[in-house]
Amino acid sequence: MEHFLVSYEYGTGTVWGRVAAAGAHEVVAYLPEVDIWEEPPHGLSSADLAVIARQPAVPVDSRNAIDALLANFQGMNAALA
Repeated sequence: MEHFLVSYEYGTGTVWGRVAAAGAHEVVAYLPEVDIWEEPPHGLSSADLAVIARQPAVPVDSRNAIDALLANFQGMNAALA
């Protein structure tokens, strides 16, 4: 399994996380609402990337993958506060 950096726009912000999948095609098939990033955008700091990397990768075929990304992101923000 590979880990993919993804973002999810939820209306008032962006959630960042990692998704575990066999390939990008699986991410697109299971989670069409997320964007896959081959390279992180310039606005995402190396410190933020390190925190994201420490979060568990969500299995792409998880029934509640978006909810898991949101929960991980909330945990990440709490750790940064």
